[in-house]
Amino acid sequence: MAAWLLKPGHRAIYVIALAVMVSCSIQTSVMAAEMPLTHNNQVQQPALTGEDIIMESLRRHELYPYVYEEQSLILMDAKQHRDVRRMKRYSRLEPGGTFKAMLTFTYPESIAGAALLFTRQQDGERKKRFYLPALGTHLIEYTGGVAGSQMLGSEFSLEDLMPEDMDAFEYHRMKDVIDGDNAYFVVQAISKRDKTNVRRSYAERKLLIRQDNFFVTHVDYLDQKGALVKRQTRHDIHQVNGEMWRADMMMAENFLNHHRSILKVDRRVYSSDYVPEFIFDISSFVPATSQPAAESSDPNPEVAEEAP
Repeated sequence: MAAWLLKPGHRAIYVIALAVMVSCSIQTSVMAAEMPLTHNNQVQQPALTGEDIIMESLRRHELYPYVYEEQSLILMDAKQHRDVRRMKRYSRLEPGGTFKAMLTFTYPESIAGAALLFTRQQDGERKKRFYLPALGTHLIEYTGGVAGSQMLGSEFSLEDLMPEDMDAFEYHRMKDVIDGDNAYFVVQAISKRDKTNVRRSYAERKLLIRQDNFFVTHVDYLDQKGALVKRQTRHDIHQVNGEMWRADMMMAENFLNHHRSILKVDRRVYSSDYVPEFIFDISSFVPATSQPAAESSDPNPEVAEEAP
């Protein structure tokens, strides 16, 4: 069993790194998702706090050290006009707790080669940088972004696509709810303004987390008056191995401009060979937008892949 520090000096998160081979079917339909409203005190588990629930969700689902994905991003406006983008996502969690992720865009041609790099150091320091081929081998520091605002024309923010940053929020458990056959935890997340300088376009989030597997299925974004401004839902949820589950589709709906974005995972691979450390270096950004390749020090590397 390997361990990674999620919050140095506060807690250690342990993750079992399992090599798995899973074949899954990715659905193309968008499932309607409404916030469950049926409260039932019988499903309440008072021993768990909001922070406990979020930490357990991270431990089970978000901390696999090496993940490579090929994704399709579908943008829809209020008139149902559609725009499609394709990208590759690389994420790597270092043993010391540093998390790195990179999105490289491959389609359409107008944005092919562009990259977005996200780094969260073990001490909580965050960096967001862009690479644009037209500007040469330079990274553009991104300092003025609003979490919850559009990322490259979509309704997803960069933070929406990254593991939960527990250092940046306070968590309060609300009353549990039941929707159909599933019981859910409900957790309120409020920004710690003294811990981060990130500006956000929402006042709070409400996360719905399935009690049987601790998987987040709904996230509601509320403004200062408590009005719903955005909802993120996850679909095509399946068990990968043991306690780890993944969603092959995410949808973000903006209730202010009535735009919708759908992120679909077409391929997912769990392997350090697909996410080598050097791929996050500026010198590798151009080859990183082509087919990933790396030499492995292990003559028989284990690769776990999900494919349609």
